[in-house]
Amino acid sequence: MIEILAVLVVLVVVSTVVISRDPDMDKEAYAQAAILKTHLRFAQSLAMAQNTASWGVAFSSGAYILLHNGQPAAFPWPNDTSSTHGLPDGVILTAGTPNLFFDEWGSPGETTIVVTLNSHPITITRHTGFIP
Repeated sequence: MIEILAVLVVLVVVSTVVISRDPDMDKEAYAQAAILKTHLRFAQSLAMAQNTASWGVAFSSGAYILLHNGQPAAFPWPNDTSSTHGLPDGVILTAGTPNLFFDEWGSPGETTIVVTLNSHPITITRHTGFIP
């Protein structure tokens, strides 16, 4: 039994080292994808809290903006200093990502929307607004 545990511990340590040294893993894009998910949920929660479809997000290749009534919002993203979140060098949003608006139920509407940061897709599920 102890031998099995020792082998498992060694495998975990080795796999951790291998994964952390993987040059293909884009850590900055992964972190920005997690931040974008949080910001999308924030815009969604504003729409649901105010029972209105006036909150959304506008995307460009190097940034995204919190929108209120189609205009940049007057207050910033959580843990940010403005309603525009700039992406660091090397992290790019997929070209042609449409602006996204949430209705009063947190839904993006009839279409599932996928936003991609480098190779990290973020899905906003149609009707429900679920962001995995």
